[in-house]
Amino acid sequence: MRKLNGVMRVLTLATVAFAGACSGNARPGTGTRQDLITNDELSSAEGVRTLYDVVQRLRPRWLEIRAGDRSFAIGTGRATIVVFQDQSYLGDVEYLKQIAPDLAYELKWLDGPTASSTLPGLGSQHVAGAIIIRTRPD
Repeated sequence: MRKLNGVMRVLTLATVAFAGACSGNARPGTGTRQDLITNDELSSAEGVRTLYDVVQRLRPRWLEIRAGDRSFAIGTGRATIVVFQDQSYLGDVEYLKQIAPDLAYELKWLDGPTASSTLPGLGSQHVAGAIIIRTRPD
């Protein structure tokens, strides 16, 4: 019975730790939100010339189209990661190569389903994700 209580205690602590790490999309142990590049992070990114460089260095997964998104797009066109400035559609991730980091206040990541249902002007385009360039604080 004592051994069972110890196992239950470990499982409970593991569950609480996991739930805490998942809230706010923080990377476990870092406190860094994986869906946001803050103004402080943008300001401290050295040796970058474009927002593409910033994303590639700080959140490289934002630039990857996941396997599930590729297979869904078979026959319907290629899944893309789109870029918005505030609520204006700019294009795909290549557009980030044209924007200097000091023009952005922060960057936000949206997954494909969230982007498709909340961002204007996407029509029937298959979206794997979206990077939102915020130019000012909310």
